[in-house]
Amino acid sequence: MVKIRIRYLVLSFIILIFMASVAYAQTTHLSFSDVDVKVGSKTSKNLRNGDTINDEAEPGDTVEFRIEVKSNFTSAEDVEIEDVTVDATIEELDDGDDVDEESSEFDLDAGDDKRVTLKFQVPIEVDEDTFNVEINAEGDTDNNGTQKVTMKLKLEVEKESHLLKVIKKTLSPAEVSCNRKNVQLSTSLLNIGSEDEEDINFQVSSTDLGIDLKDSISELRAEPNEPESKFLKTYSFKVPDELEAGSYPITLSALYDDDRKKAEDSVALSVSDCPTAKKETKSQEQTTKTSEESEEVEVVTPTTGRTTATVVQPTAPAGTTVTEESFLKSNAFVVGIIIAEVVAVIVGIVLVISLFRRKG
Repeated sequence: MVKIRIRYLVLSFIILIFMASVAYAQTTHLSFSDVDVKVGSKTSKNLRNGDTINDEAEPGDTVEFRIEVKSNFTSAEDVEIEDVTVDATIEELDDGDDVDEESSEFDLDAGDDKRVTLKFQVPIEVDEDTFNVEINAEGDTDNNGTQKVTMKLKLEVEKESHLLKVIKKTLSPAEVSCNRKNVQLSTSLLNIGSEDEEDINFQVSSTDLGIDLKDSISELRAEPNEPESKFLKTYSFKVPDELEAGSYPITLSALYDDDRKKAEDSVALSVSDCPTAKKETKSQEQTTKTSEESEEVEVVTPTTGRTTATVVQPTAPAGTTVTEESFLKSNAFVVGIIIAEVVAVIVGIVLVISLFRRKG
C-alpha cells in the first residue's frame, strides 16, 4: 500500500514537471513595452491591450502606430529571437475591407527592445464608426519555439456634419502652346460629411483665361463609396490666342450648407509660346535687318575719273536663291544704245557739212 502511494506521488511529480515545462515553452518572451498612436497631429501614449485610442480620426487622416517590442529572455538564458516582424490591421476600414501594414524583419537579443512605426491613411470615403485594431509581433528561437504577442485596440472615426471636398482636378492637356482650342478640366466634388447636402453652387473660374462656368447641384448624399455622394463633370474651354506665356490658376469652388460653407481648390494651366510663331517673327526681323544694311558706295572709274554711285547688296543668307539680271537686258544698256545712235547721227551731219564746204 505504501509502495503504491510512493509510486503515485512520483508519477504526479513527473507530470507536474512536464506540465510546467510545457507551460514555460508556451509562455511568450515577447512583449509590447510601449505603444503610442498618433492620429492627425495628436498622440495617445502608453496604450494597453483593449484601450480605445483617445483621438478620433477623420477622413483622410494619417494614423501612425509607434510600437516598441521587447525580448523578455534574460541575459543568463542568452536566447536570441530571430526574424521578428510587427504587423497591424485595422478591420473593415476601407469599404468593408481590412487594411494592414507590416514591418521589416529584425532580431532581438535577450533583454533588448526595438521600436517600429506603421502608418495608415484613413480613406476619404469612410463610414463614421468604431474599428477594431489588432497588433501582432512574432519571431523564432532555436530551442524555445515561436514567440508571439498580440494587442487589440479600438479606433474611432468621426466626420463633420457638413463637409464637401474637391477630390479631382485634372487638366488635359496640362500645358498648351500652338493649339489652344480644346482644353478639358475633369473634376469631382465629394460629400465626406455625415449629413446630406442640397442646393450646392459649383463654379470653375479664371479671370486671366476668361473662364466662368457654373453648375447647380441639387443633392449629394452622405453615403461613402456610392455614386450619389459625388458630382463628376468635365469642362471644356479655349485659351485666348493672344495670352502671354505663363502659369494661370483655375479656381474650383462650391458653396453649400445655405452658402455658409465653402470648399475650394485650384489647378494651374501652363501656357507657352508657339515655336512656329517664334520662327516666323525671327525670319521677318532678319529680312528687315538685311534690307536696312544695304549701303551706297562711291566708285571712281580709273579711265574716266568719273564717280558713280553703286548700291552694294549684302550677301544672301544660306539657302536663299539670288537671281542676277543680264547686262544686255538692263536699262543701262538700252540707254547706251540710244546715246550711241544720237552721237552717230550728229557725227554724220558734221561730216556732210564739211564736204559741202570744201566743194564750195
